[in-house]
Amino acid sequence: MSYPHFDGELGAIYTPEATTFRLWAPTAQEVILQLAGKKYPLVKGGEGQWETSVEGDMHLAEYTYQLTFSDGRTTTAVDPYARSVTANGRCGVVIGIDRVIGPAERMPSFGPPTDAIIYEAHVRDLTISANNGISNKGKFLGLTEPGTRTDKGNLSGLDYLANLGCTHVQLLPVYDFGSVDETGDLSFDAQYNWGYDPVNYNAPEGSYSTDPSDPAARIREFKALVDALHSRGLRVVMDVVYNHVYDAASHCFENTVPGYFFRTDSRGRLHNATGCGNETASEKSMMRKFIVDSVVYWATTFGLDGFRFDLMGIHDVETMNAVRQALDAIDPGIVVIGEGWEMGNHPGGVQGAHQGNAALMPGIAMFNDYYRDSLKGDNFLLSNPGFVSGSKSLDANRLHNAMNPPNPSQSVIYNEAHDNWTMFDKLRGTKGLRRATIAEISKRHTLATFTQYFTPGILFLHAGQEFLRTKKGEENSYNSPDSINAFDYDRAQRFDYEVALVGNLNVLRKKYPWTREAGWPREVVFAQGQRLSFRVQNAFGPNRHALVLINGDKSHWAHPVEAGNYRVHVNNRTVFHDPETIRLDFEFVVAPLEATVLEYLG
Repeated sequence: MSYPHFDGELGAIYTPEATTFRLWAPTAQEVILQLAGKKYPLVKGGEGQWETSVEGDMHLAEYTYQLTFSDGRTTTAVDPYARSVTANGRCGVVIGIDRVIGPAERMPSFGPPTDAIIYEAHVRDLTISANNGISNKGKFLGLTEPGTRTDKGNLSGLDYLANLGCTHVQLLPVYDFGSVDETGDLSFDAQYNWGYDPVNYNAPEGSYSTDPSDPAARIREFKALVDALHSRGLRVVMDVVYNHVYDAASHCFENTVPGYFFRTDSRGRLHNATGCGNETASEKSMMRKFIVDSVVYWATTFGLDGFRFDLMGIHDVETMNAVRQALDAIDPGIVVIGEGWEMGNHPGGVQGAHQGNAALMPGIAMFNDYYRDSLKGDNFLLSNPGFVSGSKSLDANRLHNAMNPPNPSQSVIYNEAHDNWTMFDKLRGTKGLRRATIAEISKRHTLATFTQYFTPGILFLHAGQEFLRTKKGEENSYNSPDSINAFDYDRAQRFDYEVALVGNLNVLRKKYPWTREAGWPREVVFAQGQRLSFRVQNAFGPNRHALVLINGDKSHWAHPVEAGNYRVHVNNRTVFHDPETIRLDFEFVVAPLEATVLEYLG
């Protein structure tokens, strides 16, 4: 069956004098707008769109659509383009955005994507703990509060984030999702979810609002969060999940155009490459339009600075390029990253948006699992070791390859994220390290983080990675209680040395382009077992090369060097921002499980 394409604006288009309601539903026989207790018939246009205009000020009016199809089926649907909703997304709400938040002010355009240091965090994790000093617990507003401290006097919330020196904060889903009851108990340990359960894509999540029943509050308070982070020089990346919905059968997509927005087999059964019960069909023109319209809405309305596409491989190359093109028209500095795993039931002739097709999607970066697994071992097998945990196969040569991605601007360099084990928990569960001391685990953990900072690409940190975050061994904490997921700001004090190192490495990486950009060839000096060294010519200036020494072994390493004067920029987990000149005649000794960066002066 062929479907018409409509290229105009959809949704509830508000003015104080009248609101136009426009819905794309080409297979419907009748569409009725149910608005504030009244019913209004819509008129069908020539491209599958239905439309009516209602006079008067409809700001904050609740509405849904009732659709009738040729087989007699009748559905009730929330507007897919609804900008806000009632509690738990039952109804769409007409919103005069300018009346609620006014126009967004964008930060200055960001530079090359490899300048980014992204910090991934969850709104509730960062704000929910009883002792963190934050008043608006579990809420958007919790991250707008300046000057918060834990009961023990340690930095928390907004101040903690600003103090790290990252460039972007990536927020796990903040759109309206279906796995938390917004009208239920939202206190500590009452209910929890990461939010990868989309319901209403263009409305902020109500459980993060101080009043889920107030459709304006969730918009106003999310904008306040973005503004607060911007005021501290932090850009905001939104985690978007267009690859599947919470429940396909009840979703507005299926209730407006049955059988269109999801991929199905020859018998009409939903495909499920996402593992979440369904997968959307981005190759269909109106699904593609929806995705592009949605990211443009979030970017322009809230001033967002980036998007992380969950399971991006489900989507197709043409859609992702359309996203990039639309965002470039707003601000080419908007970062676009995604999970480029090869997956999805793409129709014949449709190219998946995965790593193998990266060259077809310039300006879109993908998570580098080759690098990740080189450092920590098999991401899905707890006991399996990687370079930093003593693997015999994932050795220095593998690490060198991993630290040299072919196109850094399309490579997200990470070793842990919200899903799977944290690096700390992975190391604690790795074969041969289960009886290791915390001091040894810390050294291995820090060594893994060190390698990130000297690998070209987009640097990505999981919240708490800097203080060896643990989720008590839980691999997939998507619906685990707050007692597992809550951010422990006091642990940052326990591991204050490691936290300070990350902050100082952020300064170093921002200062020296060779640490992050392409165009700085790396010459291997030594690569054997768990020991790697490489030279970067002219890294610090003409004839001032960098020598990077990575010792993943448990014994000291006397590394030969060319006689001359040197500066030590990093050694023994310490960054020296104004290093003194030293004389080396024949070697430099690297401590066990440590790394060093030398500058050769001649």
